[in-house]
Amino acid sequence: MRALLITLIVLSARCAAASQIDEDWKACKAEDVDEATVSACTHLIETNELGADDRAGAYCRRGAAYWRNGDYERAFADESKAIEISPNFADAYVTRGAFFVDTGNYDQAIAEMSRAISIDAQNVRAYNNRAFARGRKGDFAGAIADTSRAIEINPRSIAAYIIRADSYARKGYYGMAFADLGKVAQIDPESGEDYRLRGMAFVLKGEDDHAIAEYSRWIEVSPNNAPAYAARGEVYARNSDDDRAIADASKALEINPRYVYAYRIRGEAYARKGDLDHAIVDFTSVLDINPKDAFTYGRRGVVHRFKGDYDRAIADFTKQLEIDPENPDVYRSRSLAYADRRDNVSALADYNKAIELTRHRIEAGNSQPN
Repeated sequence: MRALLITLIVLSARCAAASQIDEDWKACKAEDVDEATVSACTHLIETNELGADDRAGAYCRRGAAYWRNGDYERAFADESKAIEISPNFADAYVTRGAFFVDTGNYDQAIAEMSRAISIDAQNVRAYNNRAFARGRKGDFAGAIADTSRAIEINPRSIAAYIIRADSYARKGYYGMAFADLGKVAQIDPESGEDYRLRGMAFVLKGEDDHAIAEYSRWIEVSPNNAPAYAARGEVYARNSDDDRAIADASKALEINPRYVYAYRIRGEAYARKGDLDHAIVDFTSVLDINPKDAFTYGRRGVVHRFKGDYDRAIADFTKQLEIDPENPDVYRSRSLAYADRRDNVSALADYNKAIELTRHRIEAGNSQPN
């Protein structure tokens, strides 16, 4: 009888553990991520009940949650761990590729997405993200081909229509671009992610009021979602409604203090309001989280220059060039800071370098695929 009782207790414990694992998987796989998503994925990673593929999946899902919350360094680490455990985990390559997109390394992003597609030829996200990276490199034909393939696989892929519309517009095919954006408006949202993408479509169409409405609906269905507030805050910022932009970005940071996107939005809003000290604090917070963010070094450098702190401005532009050495705009910015400091020799050298790089970029652009 005692042995039977012990057996029943053990079985009950296992069932309870299985039930908890099921609940953790449900939260870990949620599309509208929050702290509960990260916590659930962490529970799964720390349990001894998972096989290798499931453990890789938990790392991949947690990495995606980190990425959507703007915590790119942790996202990259988790996706790399997933690939280490299971080298054929396509979604891990997709999210790691998104990290490279966000840091401007488009060649590596394309390589990661191509690897994902070689593993899973039906991976819509991989086609969409590769298209985005190709578009940023000026390969609009390649971007259109990738998004068209994504739409063949999933005709309701809002992201594919948006990216293809952007590529059509950049090629001058405005009628086809607006047709794709119109299709986005016809797809009924199924999740907060769809509200986000529909909002993006309205931003591309220049219909900011509709974009704000979509993001507000996203907040209604997911009130603890930092990206939802940040997305709406960015639209407010686009319209110079800086107080509302700051309020939304602050709410996003209240939810997730490591959300770099929200720091950027708030920093830009503070800068426009002339609150340069708070802008510098926010840009510095971005760099504390992601020291490889070249763009933010540039933005902080501009604010330092406006404050008359030319040495710090030059230091920031120099750091930006270490990360992004072929960017002529950075040389122009540093040239102005040198000129402000009356270092005319350095100012002229940077100005000439900017002209040289611009000429190379124009020449390379003329040879880009059509």
